[in-house]
Amino acid sequence: MALLLMLMGMAVVLWAAWALDRPRGPLCVWTLTSLFSIVMVYVTIRCGWSRRFKDPSLTLPQMVIAIACSATGYALMGPVRAIAFPNLLIILMFGMFGLRAISALGISIYALLAFGLSMALMASISPDVYSPTVEVAHFMMLVIVVPAVSVLSGRLSRIRRRLGEQKKELAMALEQIQLMAARDDLTGLLNRRHMVVMLEQEAQRSLRSGHEFCLALIDMDHFKRVNDRYGHAAGDAVLCAFAHTVQVALRRSDVLARWGGEEFVLMQSETSLSLAAATMERLREQVAKLEPQFAGDVLRISFSAGLTEHRSGESVAQTLERADRLLYDAKAQGRNRVVTG
Repeated sequence: MALLLMLMGMAVVLWAAWALDRPRGPLCVWTLTSLFSIVMVYVTIRCGWSRRFKDPSLTLPQMVIAIACSATGYALMGPVRAIAFPNLLIILMFGMFGLRAISALGISIYALLAFGLSMALMASISPDVYSPTVEVAHFMMLVIVVPAVSVLSGRLSRIRRRLGEQKKELAMALEQIQLMAARDDLTGLLNRRHMVVMLEQEAQRSLRSGHEFCLALIDMDHFKRVNDRYGHAAGDAVLCAFAHTVQVALRRSDVLARWGGEEFVLMQSETSLSLAAATMERLREQVAKLEPQFAGDVLRISFSAGLTEHRSGESVAQTLERADRLLYDAKAQGRNRVVTG
């Protein structure tokens, strides 16, 4: 947009200079210099080189260049020099989208100095065209208008910055809410509600790809005894120790979730039943080696599990029911074991 506005403004200036028969040489130099400057800025932005800066849009450099070109053009336009003022206001409004309040104030001071110097210089060189009285009136109007635009730019900048901060805060709050909705507060594992969604998605993916997956329903052995003897804090410590140990040992594609109480569900994607059983045995051995201490006593941890493979055409609920029956068999056989089926 800045490039387009600059080109259109230059076209108007050149047309007016041609119609009034203004000197061609200075206008050609001004046109080429202005065009080269704004095109270089445009190329710098479009090629991505400006991304290394804090402001990739190069708002301040663009405004500095544009104001310098406008102030120089003011000195070359003669009788139609007043057309530079709307252009200056557009340049200052351009800064509303990217400048902080202090930068907007600085650029307004720079604009007043640039135009003031141009007016003073031309009033001394060509007073018949650039009447000192008219130039003083022009400058006084700029002194009134430019700071006002600067103040508006600063206020808009603060509003944009405040909205940006609020947007970040809302995004963080939403992320936290989503995390709370998907995770178990104690163990940090997925909760039952989110795990059900993932299981349904995995079932659909398995139906399309033909790759089966395995589910294990896990229950901590004698967990009620730990709670009754040492309290719920000890039970929480056991659950956290189990969750941490299993998570570390799993693949990135495997998902462990807290199903409820001391029950967990483990999903192993694209895994045969034999490989899944080997993984479960390895996890069982690692968990059995844990020795969390509570109230001076060493707690022994073990689990029982029912492991099964999701079969094509059946629902996730049916797979979970079969895993639950296998878990019951594991408990009936003496606990601390994995039963497959």
